[in-house]
Amino acid sequence: MLIILNCINQVELAMKQHTATSLTPHEQREVRTLDQLVNRQKVRVVHVKSESPEVQARLLTLGLYPGVRVEVLRRAPLGDPLQVRSGSTLLSIRLHEARGIEVGLNS
Repeated sequence: MLIILNCINQVELAMKQHTATSLTPHEQREVRTLDQLVNRQKVRVVHVKSESPEVQARLLTLGLYPGVRVEVLRRAPLGDPLQVRSGSTLLSIRLHEARGIEVGLNS
């Protein structure tokens, strides 16, 4: 557990440094969560948070950190999970996890 928390602290520090230069003022104003987007919408991650340190560490490890561009590809027939593309990586994210990923629109 201590290793995971240390990893999260290091990633959060890197995220703060990266976020300061990667988002435009317009993107910072137009913030929503990933679960609110429609298919084929492209956005940039602003902030990743989770009640569980393990889930947050997993999302950050998978490449969902501030400044990264993602595209919502599709939803499962009942709406959960959500499939997104981050670079060349395809991820399936549960809606309750997607609610913790804030994204900037118009990116």
